[in-house]
Amino acid sequence: MFYHSEYSNDFVGLRTKHGGGKQIVCEMNNGSRILLDICDPMSSNTQIDDALKEGITSKSVFSGIMSALKTRNILVDFAS
Repeated sequence: MFYHSEYSNDFVGLRTKHGGGKQIVCEMNNGSRILLDICDPMSSNTQIDDALKEGITSKSVFSGIMSALKTRNILVDFAS
């Protein structure tokens, strides 16, 4: 699942890492990429997808994504 912003070239998506963990990829309009690891492996794809759908509609996509994840109690950490 992945989404593009209507307001910019921002992109967000969910992927599965090699070890099976889930990771959100945020590619911002300025060319930067932010990777967020989902801390709880039991977080459902449906909840994460709903958060991505909500966040991508925000004019500040990254802030919108973080807010939507927090609302759903989905903990993330910046990937190393």
